Amino acid sequence: MTSQTRLALWDYITRLPNLPPLLKLILLVLANYSDSRSLKSRVPLSLLVRDCNLSEKDLLRLLPSLEVANLIEKLSIPAERHGPNIPLYNLSSPLLQAAKRRPPTS
Repeated sequence: MTSQTRLALWDYITRLPNLPPLLKLILLVLANYSDSRSLKSRVPLSLLVRDCNLSEKDLLRLLPSLEVANLIEKLSIPAERHGPNIPLYNLSSPLLQAAKRRPPTS
């Protein structure tokens, strides 16, 4: 991700109206992990727990509201050895497109 793209994404996320600070924090953490080519982050819950400094329980309570608002997408991948699926989180495509359309403000 170019520095201009990342700046536009951070700027867009921080200026989202009516979004509580904890939800913005989650989006910013996902933005920090976004791949430069695909813009996907594929962040597991454990990494969100560490970087957001929130409990797993709190994140599991907050993440669905971001999914419903179409700000993040959840991808479940099968675990090895028949364990439970592992959820990975990305910024949604509509959020990424909106951030690209809006130039960063000075």
